[in-house]
Parts: sequence; C-alpha cells; structure tokens
Amino acid sequence: MVKNKVVIKERDAWADLANFIGEMVAKYADAMGLDQLPDPDNYLRMKRMKQLYMELYKTEKIEKFRSIIIPIERNAVA
Repeated sequence: MVKNKVVIKERDAWADLANFIGEMVAKYADAMGLDQLPDPDNYLRMKRMKQLYMELYKTEKIEKFRSIIIPIERNAVA
C-alpha cells in the first residue's frame, strides 16, 4: 500500500533510480521500523544546546583568563 505518491511530469536520467528507491522504502518501511526512529528535532535541539554550551564555556574560560592577567599587569606597571 503506497500512502504518498509524487507525480513528476519531466523525467531525467535519475528519475528511474529515484523511483526505485522510493518504491523500496515504501515497500520495506514497516520492516525497517522507520516509525520507531528517534525524533530528528530532538537530536538537532540537543546538538544546538551542546554548541551553545561550548561557546559559553569558551567565553567563561576567556573571562577567567583575563581576570587573572589584569592584576599581574597592574602590579608590573606600579
């Protein structure tokens, strides 16, 4: 049973391969368990959170480093 079907008016060199792959995915979707795959939005959200955390960590590390250097420079000038 095909749930979704796309009709393409123009055919090119890749149309037969795309059609074959689409039919195979539709045929074996239940056996592959595609409905049980994890939500990609959750993965992308977690990836973005990790990226933001790493940027924050870099910023905090730089600020900590600057706070250590500044007093040393002040003592050297005095």
